[in-house]
Amino acid sequence: MKKLTLAIGAIESTAIFLYGLSIVIKGTVDHSSVGSPLVQFIIYTIFAASLAACTRGISKQQNWARTPFYLLQLFIGIAGYTLFSGTLMIYKVLGVIVAAFGVAGFVALLRTPQQ
Repeated sequence: MKKLTLAIGAIESTAIFLYGLSIVIKGTVDHSSVGSPLVQFIIYTIFAASLAACTRGISKQQNWARTPFYLLQLFIGIAGYTLFSGTLMIYKVLGVIVAAFGVAGFVALLRTPQQ
């Protein structure tokens, strides 16, 4: 289960970073006047870096990383629910996928023994 936890953490942190990068690229191309794409990119990058740090801590069997990883999985589940609440079908499908990753990461870490 540890390998599954590490894989989920790596996939999630990469996806979150790429999503933030897509926001800043789209905002720059479209010259967005709503919100600040750069600020959103920074927020998503911090979120991805936090998740990557927790995943690395779990890979090195450091118990400090478990609780933040659980909390980050809850945030990912909340993001999935928020997407699912969207109006378009693509948002609903993505919401289910994102929430499923959050639940899978949470359960995988629960089943990973502490050292």
